[in-house]
Amino acid sequence: MTEQTELLEIDPPYDPRSALEVALTSARLADPVIEGDHGQRFALAPKDFSLTPIPSPHALPPHIIQRVTVDDADSLIRYANRFSSDASVLIADIDALTVHACLDWHGHNQAKADAMLAPGARKHTAMLKLRESEEFKRWNELEGHMVDQMAFAEFLDENASDIVTPDPATMIEIARDLEATQGVNFKSSTRLQTGERSIVYETETHTKGEMKVPTQFTLQIPLFAGEEPIEITASFRFRPRPDGLKLGFVWRRVEYRRLAEFQQIAFRASEGTGLALMFGRAPDL
Repeated sequence: MTEQTELLEIDPPYDPRSALEVALTSARLADPVIEGDHGQRFALAPKDFSLTPIPSPHALPPHIIQRVTVDDADSLIRYANRFSSDASVLIADIDALTVHACLDWHGHNQAKADAMLAPGARKHTAMLKLRESEEFKRWNELEGHMVDQMAFAEFLDENASDIVTPDPATMIEIARDLEATQGVNFKSSTRLQTGERSIVYETETHTKGEMKVPTQFTLQIPLFAGEEPIEITASFRFRPRPDGLKLGFVWRRVEYRRLAEFQQIAFRASEGTGLALMFGRAPDL
């Protein structure tokens, strides 16, 4: 065997690609930390030299991450005015009774060239979640239910100040009449030209009497907590039964008042902040 043959058998053939990969791997391992945007740092480490974030307890995110819930429109206006920008918008959801101030929304088409239609982080929002007022909640719990005279009279007596038509004194008098006629037999009910309803009753001694009650009444209470009182109309309901007279009331078009009040609050928030208002839903808010 010649000397040349022996050398070929001992030394492997030279592979330029393998040599380049070794050189690149050595360079990566020599300085494995890569600086990213906004102060982020990554470590290029095996396996396959994937980028692994290096957490820092002192690093702040590149944008505000905050979701706030407020209880009234004035608080939403103050918060939005403090943190809003040209990209901020309001999104009002009628079904959920919420108004979102999306403070880091997408850039609009009238923005400067570097911000035009730029995607927003959508991580900073203030949400107004409207809640029923305590006054409306009290009345709404009884709405649609028929209760006995004493329970209804006590309720009217306690909440008569919420009623504007008829005047509270008349409603308290009706409550007293209901208490006084407990246990009598109610014979008939007739609607009068005045709009009132006449209820004829008879006592155990066969003495007949008459009681006049309005067919409807009007409340002046806040619909939502933190808002001004509005007028809400309700209709009286009467059911003479063998065990006594049952009374109750039902709302008249209260849903239309709720819708109108919500829209008014949303428009007031838009006027108070100068932000564009859209009615709809954003699923990721």
